[in-house]
Amino acid sequence: MRHWILILFSAVIQLSFGQNVEIAFRLTEKDLIPEGITFDPVTKSFYVSSINKRKIVKIDEKGKVSNFISSGQDGIGEVLGLKVADGKLWANNNLSSDTISCAMIHQFDLRNGKLIHKWILHVKGEKHLFNDLAISASGETFISDSDYGAVYRVSRDAEMPELWIKDPRLRDINGITTVKSGDIVVNASIGFYRISLKTKEINVLPFVGYFPLGIDGLNTHKQSLIGIQNVVFPASINQYYLNSAFDQIDSARVLVADHPRFDIPTTGTVVGDWFYFIANSQLSNFENGKVKEPSKLMEVLIMKVRLN
Repeated sequence: MRHWILILFSAVIQLSFGQNVEIAFRLTEKDLIPEGITFDPVTKSFYVSSINKRKIVKIDEKGKVSNFISSGQDGIGEVLGLKVADGKLWANNNLSSDTISCAMIHQFDLRNGKLIHKWILHVKGEKHLFNDLAISASGETFISDSDYGAVYRVSRDAEMPELWIKDPRLRDINGITTVKSGDIVVNASIGFYRISLKTKEINVLPFVGYFPLGIDGLNTHKQSLIGIQNVVFPASINQYYLNSAFDQIDSARVLVADHPRFDIPTTGTVVGDWFYFIANSQLSNFENGKVKEPSKLMEVLIMKVRLN
């Protein structure tokens, strides 16, 4: 599999391995094990989630780092995907132990960090993992559930997350975003899919000759998708250009791949014409809720690469 993927991406149109990538900022708290990152354009602050510390870190416009949400605050679990919208921060998180297994989404007020609402999904005998999320133009929030192969939806009036769609094609679903057509695009175990918000119809988002797999941190930029490939090797940041109907990928380029500082890059966020992303989540050093070898942890790097 690894050899096949190397061949695949060595042939992708407009190779850009040499494009300049910069370190945007560093987080000295080495044992965060970060997964999600988002940006607030109003305050120009970044937010980074922590799986290990079960918290959310804020980096303000001047580079000051502080805890936006402290460890375990409001019952928050291992935090993954984050999104900012309408003065609120949405945070996917999960708790799993011998006695409890639940997937949650917390919504916080960006002004003061206070909890606005939280939704909890706990169904006996079912395994769920709320991974990433996307917010539609109408304000609906859609969540990729990697372990259940489904998309959930939450609304202010609902007590629990609502199962929006479950389908075998959504096995190992991870990256999720909205496109200008108003539909959702997801990446699952066998590639990209476009899901109609109106009908829930699922269609392959084809890229003739290629099979983009293992895409995390899916974002949109103009008429393109930005995705982090971290399940297969080499780990890379890729830009996929859509046609005018948003129903096919016409071309793609690799923004950066196999960087020496990469250690399972996870998610990113678009800020203007730049893509900021977690370069070294260090998830390879995290197992069963614990850091395996603390002495090998490095400072967390947030890198950025220019888009077009």
